[in-house]
Amino acid sequence: MPETPLTNRRAGHTGGSSIETADERRVLHAVAVADAPCDRRFLEQMLAGTGGTSSRSFEATVAALIADNVLVDTPVGLRLSSSERRETILASVPPPVRRTLHETAGLVLAATGYPAQAAGQLLRAMPVASHAARTAVAHLVTEPAVSPTLAADLMLATGAPDEPDARLDWLIATADNLFLAARLTEGLALLHDEVAAHRYGPHQRAVLLDRMAVYYASQRPSLSMTYLERALDQHPDAADRSWFLTTLAEVAARYGHRDTGRLLAEAERAHTLAPTPGGAVRLAMARAASATGAGHLPRAGQILREVDGAEPATRSQGVLLRVDRIANEISRGRFAEARTALDALITEIDTIGVAARPLFTALDCVARLAVGEFSEAEARARLALKGSADERLDGARLSLLATVVEVLLHRGEVAVARALLASEDPTLDWPDGLRWYRLGCAVAGDPEPERHGALVRATIDLTERSLAQLLLVPHHGPRLVRAALTLGDTVRAETLANHLKRVAGRTNDRLWRGVAHHVDGLVTGDPGALRTAVARLRTTSARPALADALLDLASSPRVPAREALAAAQTSAALYVRLGASGDEERARRVGRAITDRDRNEAPERCAGVDALTPAEARVAELLARGATKQQAASELFLSFHTVDTHLRAIYGKLGVRSRVALARAWDARETGA
Repeated sequence: MPETPLTNRRAGHTGGSSIETADERRVLHAVAVADAPCDRRFLEQMLAGTGGTSSRSFEATVAALIADNVLVDTPVGLRLSSSERRETILASVPPPVRRTLHETAGLVLAATGYPAQAAGQLLRAMPVASHAARTAVAHLVTEPAVSPTLAADLMLATGAPDEPDARLDWLIATADNLFLAARLTEGLALLHDEVAAHRYGPHQRAVLLDRMAVYYASQRPSLSMTYLERALDQHPDAADRSWFLTTLAEVAARYGHRDTGRLLAEAERAHTLAPTPGGAVRLAMARAASATGAGHLPRAGQILREVDGAEPATRSQGVLLRVDRIANEISRGRFAEARTALDALITEIDTIGVAARPLFTALDCVARLAVGEFSEAEARARLALKGSADERLDGARLSLLATVVEVLLHRGEVAVARALLASEDPTLDWPDGLRWYRLGCAVAGDPEPERHGALVRATIDLTERSLAQLLLVPHHGPRLVRAALTLGDTVRAETLANHLKRVAGRTNDRLWRGVAHHVDGLVTGDPGALRTAVARLRTTSARPALADALLDLASSPRVPAREALAAAQTSAALYVRLGASGDEERARRVGRAITDRDRNEAPERCAGVDALTPAEARVAELLARGATKQQAASELFLSFHTVDTHLRAIYGKLGVRSRVALARAWDARETGA
């Protein structure tokens, strides 16, 4: 029989020996360098790029390799029959030839719409020499589908261009991808080295200083603003000056700079004269940050909604825009919407950049704390804190730590929480101290807030600069006010309460009106304000804020014993649902104290409302204020049947037969009539 492609090999053909034909080697090399099963079109283009076979010879070669079980034809494409065979083939290819194969594969994948796979292939071809490959790299690193980690590695492997302006563009893009890839130290070192090299004129130096300022904004805002001022001192042209001023305005607004208004106006004038890509987005984010810092949450939300999400000039700017939108939803009590947006972001983490993961997790933990999902918040925060230090911006780390500390204090694990804080050395001055704000809110829940007096006082003082972080968790404001009162600092307590009352006026929703009444009741001792707070907060999903308001109502000496006891018991039941065993024990102690306290009342039971048991009083209050029996059952964690039983007893003791009469009797009791 004459030799043919099907008969000129021996049994045991492995794909790595000298018995292969040239066509077979080319096919096997092309399949081996692919990271996934490849279709015939990819193989044909690969072979065309490496001096391949004719179409007829190609089909015959592939058929023969499949028949010999060297290749396997799967529904998704051709692959080698085993990973061992692939390793053998790759090991037999000389490094220069292998780099050529990877380069060819990268170019083919880039041309056929597979940017991430193309980038991975070209990275293994480095250092690439061909003009086509370098052109492909320049395009691929801007593709959203290419992860920041891969883009940064690709740019570093390609190397910086020699021409100064091209080199500057390469530096900025590389540093931006390093930042998003959670390699901030590496990115900053790259920029610092370039600034120290003195190879640039004032224009390029100013651009580098601006970029360093952006990266330091969340770590050391004081240094960020210093770099921006130095950049402006380089006498930049109109376009660069516009960009620097919009950046400075955004940083200033986020941290509550006292001249934010002037800086914003100056930036807006500069942007009008010399618009820059992304400048309008920066200005919008600055205006939103300024509005949030002043408690104008609806205005901030409107500004952020009107920003074109596809406009941000850099990836990091786009990430911050989405984070700001989610933070606004959380601050306005729209926790379900915020969680939905966070879930969408987390699914995109590979393309957004791993540096964003701790930031997203910190926001997710904040949303969970606000609604009382304490255990889940703690678990997520602890998991995020286990990552390497270079994967977290310090602001995100401190926010995650604050979550853990707060949950431990809710559970009554006070010693463990304090131990976690032992190695921390808070910065208390503005603006860098704002990174510690959430930790200050967390330690306000310590039963001995005087242990953290300096941090608590500094946290309240920093609220003068910006309310943004305080508004993320509704129960933080009342806890800080309570801590200040415990420290004997009525001035700070009243100042913070006034801030929160202004937020309620500007936001005009049930959540912040409830919080405002709560802090007002704490400062003035007015039980009516605390009752209103409880009524407002019952209509929200901020369960910890409601539980705290109930406990403060129960603790008020001006509240009748039966009402106080009912509030303490409801608060304790809520804390049980939240897994806050430490808070639950506090509520039960208050309840025991109420029971034991002699209020100088007649020992015998009085007629009317005072004859109700605490459980009946809780049901009566809700029904008198318009709740249905089903709503009362849900609110008090009782069965519908139990509420119905209580209602019959209430009617009998009050001598009424309708809900209207019950409401009148209850109103008369509250007014003392």
